[in-house]
Formats: sequence, structure tokens, C-alpha cells
Amino acid sequence: MERRSRQFGAVLPLILVGLGLLSIGLAWNGASGLTDLRAQFPYLLSGSFLGISLVVFGSALMLTQSARADRLRLETKLDQVVDAIERAAGDVGPGAIPSDVTGLVAAGSASYHIPGCRLVEGRESVEYLTPAEARDRQLTPCRVCKPAGETASL
Repeated sequence: MERRSRQFGAVLPLILVGLGLLSIGLAWNGASGLTDLRAQFPYLLSGSFLGISLVVFGSALMLTQSARADRLRLETKLDQVVDAIERAAGDVGPGAIPSDVTGLVAAGSASYHIPGCRLVEGRESVEYLTPAEARDRQLTPCRVCKPAGETASL
């Protein structure tokens, strides 16, 4: 059903433009057979206005249909990109807690914590590292949770 409406939406503007051009042609043909200028005006006005209106309306429908088709293609591509990103990321993302956090610490801005520390609990994006990686980054152990049995320097 949707495909039929899309096909009709692509054909209808062409039909309207064709009818508009036909109307303009018939008006000019009717006016050309008359020599009196006052007798030509009804043909030119009625046929030309109707024809121009149909051509403009058909052209507007063509632009609208083209924009809809472009939007549909972009939405389809965006959905494909989102699906690809989700497949690549899997279940691991920023803020996701690894299933096994044994030996890992949660990195803060200046210190590192055990994964259950109240200072990092509830944060959306927490990076998990080994204690050695945390020390390599110049992070100090948390004074509250004291990860890996270390005491924080004051």
C-alpha cells in the first residue's frame, strides 16, 4: 500500500504539470484563431491561469515528493549506522560496569576508587582500570575507600 502511494506521489505531479501545459496550449490555440484582441482575453486568462496554476502546483508536489524520498533514504541510512554502532559496541559502553571487576579500580578525575565506592557510585561514565594503570596516570588512591589496601597520601 505504501509503495503504491509513493508511486502515485511520483506520477501525480507529472500529470498535473502535463495538464497545465495542455491547458496553456489550448488557450493559446483558441486565442490564435481570433483576430479581435477583446475576444482573445477570455481564452488567455482562463486557460493560462489554470495552466500556470497546475504547473506551479505540480512542481511544488515534485519538490515535496523529492524531499520526502531524500528524507526516507537518510532515515534508512541513519538506522543502518545506529545498528552498526550498536553491534560494534555490544553491551559495553561508557558507564557500563564490567561483569567481573576483580582487581579493577574506578578512575576519577584525580584519584581512583574501588568499584563500589560512594564517590563514584551513580556516575554515568566511569572508566575502569587496573591499579597499575591508575598509578601510571598519576591518580592517587581514594581516601574514603582506600583501594588495593593502599593509604592515600594527605
